Amino acid sequence: MSRPKNPPADSVPIATSIQRTRLLGMIIGYVALVLIAWVTGNDVLSALCVVLLVSAVLAPGLRKGSRLAWASWIVLVGGIVLLSLNGHGRTALDLVPLLVNLGLAVLFGSTLTRGHTPLIARAIIAIEGVERLALPGVQTYARALTAAWTVLFAFQAVLFAVLIVWWLPQLPPGSRANHWTVTWLHVGGYLLPAVFMFAEYVFRRWYLRHIPHAPPREFAEQLVRNWPQLLRDTDLRTGRAP
Repeated sequence: MSRPKNPPADSVPIATSIQRTRLLGMIIGYVALVLIAWVTGNDVLSALCVVLLVSAVLAPGLRKGSRLAWASWIVLVGGIVLLSLNGHGRTALDLVPLLVNLGLAVLFGSTLTRGHTPLIARAIIAIEGVERLALPGVQTYARALTAAWTVLFAFQAVLFAVLIVWWLPQLPPGSRANHWTVTWLHVGGYLLPAVFMFAEYVFRRWYLRHIPHAPPREFAEQLVRNWPQLLRDTDLRTGRAP
């Protein structure tokens, strides 16, 4: 029996490009669905958006048959269905920005505790190697930037909680879609981290001007390619898992 031939070398980048295109299409489609649900205020559509997001986040565990993943999916989707049946499907959609920022604050903050490697330091190791982290000032900056992201996401989580609990229930039904609180919850909350990221990049190029910096596009491509490494602790001396 003849051995299967290896795929041509140029087919690998093509396959990767197709996967990225599909992922980008799914993200654009989901964002469009969220915007439609946000503008129309449709409870069923709002609930569907949250179910799709929960399913996407838990997809790796669900495919592996993880009991924890399936139990979490059942509980979360069950809660969304109950909210929708009681006419509060829009509330489930409003909770998404809060949960996203709270989760990111916990993720960044947990890497600052004793015995863990700051998340930004993990990113530097994954993208540019442990040698980059050993350059003067880089390790200290990585820890400070991880703390800054933690504060930003925690601040937004608290702000969103106040908006959801205090401001949104007071809005007249007809004015909700055009009110600044809803706009900030679903648009501004994602715009602020983007602005912070741009400002940080400009500041970093000045503050760490004594070392070379990769072009933004190359940095982003490496980050997308190596993001799973950010979820694992890394030894600051070897760049490997401890």
